[in-house]
Parts: sequence; structure tokens; C-alpha cells
Amino acid sequence: MESKVLAHRYQETAVRTASPMQLIVMLYDAAISSLQEAREHLRRKNIEGRIRSTNKCVAIISELQSSLNMKNGGDIAVSLDRLYNYMKQRIFTANIQQRSEPLQEIESLLDNLRSAWRKLAEQSKDTTEEPKQLELPKPSAVRAAAPVTAAQTKSFNISI
Repeated sequence: MESKVLAHRYQETAVRTASPMQLIVMLYDAAISSLQEAREHLRRKNIEGRIRSTNKCVAIISELQSSLNMKNGGDIAVSLDRLYNYMKQRIFTANIQQRSEPLQEIESLLDNLRSAWRKLAEQSKDTTEEPKQLELPKPSAVRAAAPVTAAQTKSFNISI
């Protein structure tokens, strides 16, 4: 029990001291972890656990989506908004059909986004460095049902 308390305190400290970009990476980490848990619950036929894990992932994606700056974010914000909607749709499909494949697909998309944000967070530590171009998920990683603008986006450049 004490180890859980210590782990919770460590996580609290990490969140309080994280930069905004590091917080985004943490949200992606939590969403991916939730999908992995959901897949394990699906394998074990634990309906309650699967629903709890997928609901957590959808809540995290919704939080990421609500934090998008649609006014100043331009095409990137619009593309991410569509991609997040697509992800939530696929998670609901996975739950209804009780299939793991859509969850694996979304995990892969989230992992690609997490990698891009992690690079951006590392880059922002050294503010004298010029922003580098970051890779978004490759169009082949997004199924045909994904929004066209999200599937066509290959990379973006963010200035800090």
C-alpha cells in the first residue's frame, strides 16, 4: 500500500513540475497505457475493465482535443481535431465489436503523436535552438476512414 502512495506522490510531483509540452506527452502516455489495459481486458473478457479503460482513453483524447487552439492553430489544429474525432470513433467501434485491431490502430497513432511531442518538448528545453520539423503519423498509418486532411498531413513546424 505504501508503494502506491509513493508512486502517486511521485506522479503528482512530475505533473506539477512538467512543462506544458511535457504534460501533453504524459497525456499521450496515459492514453496509450489505457488502450493497452483495454486490450488486455478484452483478451480476458473483462467487460467492466475494458469499458473503464476505453472510457479513460476517450476522456484523455477529449482533453487533448479541448486544449487545441482552433483560432491560432491553423491547419494543424483542424487536422488534430479531426484525427481525435476519428480515434474516439474507432475506440467506440472496438468496444461495440469487441475487437482489438481498432485499439491497436489508435495506439499506433497516439504513439506517433507522442513521439513528435516528445521531440518538441526536448527541443523546447533549449530555447536557443531553432525549431525543427516534426513528423506526424504517416498517411499509411491512418486508415482510409480517417479524415482526409489528417491523413495528408506529413509534418509541421512549430515555433516557440
